[in-house]
Amino acid sequence: MMKIKDELEVRIIDYDSEGIGVAKVDGFPIFVKNVLIGELVKIRITRVTKNIAEGLMLKVLEPSLKRNNNLCKHYYRCGGCNIMHMNYDEQLEFKRNNVKNLLKRNANLDVEVAPVVKNDNIYNYRNKIIVPLKEVNGEILSGFFEANSHKLVSNEDCYIENINSKPIIDEIKRLIKEYKLSIYDEETNKGFFRNIMIRFNKFNEAMVVFVVKNNSEILKVMSKELALKFENIKSIYACINEEKTNVVLKGKFIHLLLDEYLIEDINGYKFYVHPNSFLQVNNHQAEKLYQKAISYVNDNDVLIDAYCGIGTISINASSKAKKVVGIEIVKEAIDNANLNKKLNNAENVEFYLGKCEDVIKKISCKYKVDSIIFDPPRKGCDIEFLKTVYEMNIKKIIYISCNPATMARDIKYLIDVGYEVNEVTPFDLFSFSNHIETVCCLIKR
Repeated sequence: MMKIKDELEVRIIDYDSEGIGVAKVDGFPIFVKNVLIGELVKIRITRVTKNIAEGLMLKVLEPSLKRNNNLCKHYYRCGGCNIMHMNYDEQLEFKRNNVKNLLKRNANLDVEVAPVVKNDNIYNYRNKIIVPLKEVNGEILSGFFEANSHKLVSNEDCYIENINSKPIIDEIKRLIKEYKLSIYDEETNKGFFRNIMIRFNKFNEAMVVFVVKNNSEILKVMSKELALKFENIKSIYACINEEKTNVVLKGKFIHLLLDEYLIEDINGYKFYVHPNSFLQVNNHQAEKLYQKAISYVNDNDVLIDAYCGIGTISINASSKAKKVVGIEIVKEAIDNANLNKKLNNAENVEFYLGKCEDVIKKISCKYKVDSIIFDPPRKGCDIEFLKTVYEMNIKKIIYISCNPATMARDIKYLIDVGYEVNEVTPFDLFSFSNHIETVCCLIKR
């Protein structure tokens, strides 16, 4: 009988959906992080339940040729990346198989999945970071949290964040120290400065957000000093977060200095970006993703863009479709989308505020809808929304997903009511992480 602290030699035979290695001993599955298929590894059992065990990798006895040894020194502690031990080809193969396996498991769909569209820049691709702060022995530390914890890993050299972020963070930390500002402690709910958010556009122009517990005139002073030092900073905000919460960007946003918005360019279209706007974290891969999704739209289509956010997909599709209707439940996002409509002179685009399933019914009285794009949050689509799409007899669905498990669940429903999958294409927006974006086109039979 397997016990905690047992040490075993096991062969890795598979990955789970998060890229964790799977071994079996007498048919009993053991899950081991940071290992590759085919490797023989020595492990120590750390957890045993009725159905599975977990093991800590102690030593790789027979390494795979697909192992990546160019690891960030914080890799085994930081929760930002979890498959960096795979070389890039193995990451892509894992992600493609993961999409295929989840479609098989959750939708009973055995379908060809296209090769993953590669990330041209696997390092320093991340355009947005939120950095927690902590004071230790008078020094201000910044970094990321350990996986599944709130223990800070001080990280001075992140492989995936924009290389222009570190000098800005260092200067903010210097200013915090110069002005003797306290650092927030989430256990006691005391302290002033909580986090730093930095967002870059494709031209490396930056928006900076100070996340603080309350407003202070010193933030405007800091903003002026920061703007004088960094010409690429185009907008500075404060987010006043008074609550004892893990949600970082919660509370009132106060515009401190420079432009009210950061302007992003996606496939030649311009977008005003607010601190709380949703954008894909990989600018260049997002462009490819949108190009693929819009390639399924016909020239004379009336297209619905569900969960449209600030209108990035809607406006990208405006040059292809005859009419585009974006729907979003968040009022601030719709306000932002309408600004972006004017910015791009997208006269054939309309935006509606409300729940997708409710607004679609109103739109169907006005237009005959030919196709629809979904880009839902990780939880996927509400069943009422999917029922409404089916009842409206929309011929083509273009599903963009950041979670292949919930995408597969939703596709199962759509197949059952009469759709068939035309094509599935994954995109690597998150190199070194198990996350994957997928575009799936479905046609009504």
